[in-house]
Amino acid sequence: MFAARFDPSASDGGSDGGSDGGSDGESDGDDSSDNSSDESSDASSGSADDEHATHDPNNDNDVEMIDVQEHNPKFSSILSRFNQSIHQSHELENTEEQEAEVIHEEVEQHAIVPLPQPALPRDHRLTAAQRSNNLNWLAQPLLIKTTELKPFEEFDISPQILKNLHSMGFNKAFASQIKTLELLLPEINNKLNPDAIRGDVLVNASTGSGKTLAYTIPVIQSLMNRVVPRVRCIILVPTRPLINQVFKTLIEVSKGIDLNIVTLGKSDVSLREESRKLIQYVPDIVVTTPGRLVDHLNMESFKLDDLQWCVIDEADKLLNQSFQDWSNVLISKLQDPNGGNLSKRFKRPLTKMIFSATLTTDAGKLSALQFRSPRLILVNNEDSILQSDKIFTLPSTLKEHYTKFSSSNASYKPLILLKLLQSFASNHTLVFTKSNDATLRLSTLLKNLTSSLCPEIVVNNINSQLNSSTRAKLLSQFEQGTISVLVATDLIARGLDLKTIRNVVNYDLPPSSREYVHRVGRTARAGDSGDAYTIVVGRGEGQFFERIGRDINRPTPVESITLQDISEKEKEIYQGALNELQQAFKR
Repeated sequence: MFAARFDPSASDGGSDGGSDGGSDGESDGDDSSDNSSDESSDASSGSADDEHATHDPNNDNDVEMIDVQEHNPKFSSILSRFNQSIHQSHELENTEEQEAEVIHEEVEQHAIVPLPQPALPRDHRLTAAQRSNNLNWLAQPLLIKTTELKPFEEFDISPQILKNLHSMGFNKAFASQIKTLELLLPEINNKLNPDAIRGDVLVNASTGSGKTLAYTIPVIQSLMNRVVPRVRCIILVPTRPLINQVFKTLIEVSKGIDLNIVTLGKSDVSLREESRKLIQYVPDIVVTTPGRLVDHLNMESFKLDDLQWCVIDEADKLLNQSFQDWSNVLISKLQDPNGGNLSKRFKRPLTKMIFSATLTTDAGKLSALQFRSPRLILVNNEDSILQSDKIFTLPSTLKEHYTKFSSSNASYKPLILLKLLQSFASNHTLVFTKSNDATLRLSTLLKNLTSSLCPEIVVNNINSQLNSSTRAKLLSQFEQGTISVLVATDLIARGLDLKTIRNVVNYDLPPSSREYVHRVGRTARAGDSGDAYTIVVGRGEGQFFERIGRDINRPTPVESITLQDISEKEKEIYQGALNELQQAFKR
């Protein structure tokens, strides 16, 4: 044993004799003496181990710990470190056993479920954004039939406004007006809560269904008692002629009511001059185009802090064209950066009113306007809406016709148009072409033809290249019947609201179903009857015309009409008129 080898008593005994002799004697002894010596040594060593060893009761393998004081001090440091390592080993084993006991304890099992979370604080801006991106209202429209009428006296309209409507010749409200007034007037007239308008309104109704009055009446009714002039309503329209039409209606409805109404975007007034007047003369209602509005917002000609109404007329046209990214510019100006300001927090919320005959269903374009609890009104026959997937609608009083001829007769198309005009009472007829140049050429050629074949038909043209005074004069002559046929383009005709138009002719096919609806919607307005004619050349145009009709909900089928054949004499006159046209445009 290690303890016996370094026994101090054995070391001292060997030193009494000679070192060499003692060693040799012990080594040369017999086997018995050697064995007895070894046994005695082992015995003494064993007794020493039993006397000085310590045991860990928690350890199955006992490890000896040596008493350093009973041994040579020379090795005390080594033995001390040895004892420390043994002690640390015991502690480590005890720790592992305790951890094992903890691991083997039974753990309660739970199902995998989401951990409960504290309630998040309500963010009004986030809630509004989520609500504006929700398009469920598209599938839940408010339906009303086109034939419904209701006297204005049955609505809670101001007596002054009612008097003005009667003087304008309006005694009954049309379908689009009925549903809009039924929604908004009770909310506007709520004396206990003047700011009770619950959300925005979108109206999808055919052209000529009285949409202008549908938004003019609620706006005038809500602003008639204002005290200080502020920009409280903005009306956006796509064209300058439509600006004048809306302005005229606003002036007539608000007669006798103290409201400041201005128009922006007229060609004879500069942008800087308009800005100067807006600063000096604060309006209540502004009628303008989107591009002009963006210009004035960038110039800070007026602020939108008090804006209560934003009306978008002919919305499909405005949303399908950027107009200097007007929608994003307008919405960014309307967003309140000082949401914590108490006065702004409790101001009346903005109400948007969207009107169109062909309201877009593009989710991206609609969500860009950030509607607030929108309500969609569909003016149409309820059965036809529920039983079809048509997205455009036409007035029930409109009759459609078309005439088709082969491509080989395409060169005689102007002459075919003239024969079509002769087939019906051509007074108050609007003819659509694809461009300003085509308008000018066709009207000139028709003048040459009518002078020889039918002088009773008076033809003229109107396009965007004419100044406003000339256009106004031509429209006045057309409305009075001095001009029988007026040739125009899509752009210039969008602002026309003439009740005298009886016929519409598509000389050139429109580019889309939407444009077709707007063209034929120039007639059969406000419940009056009207006819629409389309000239189709060849198989290609025939297929395109059929494709256009797939998106249109028609009250009656399109009627095919056959014209008389072109005589040789008519061909000769036509050739002479062509020669005159060529000579005129060479000059």
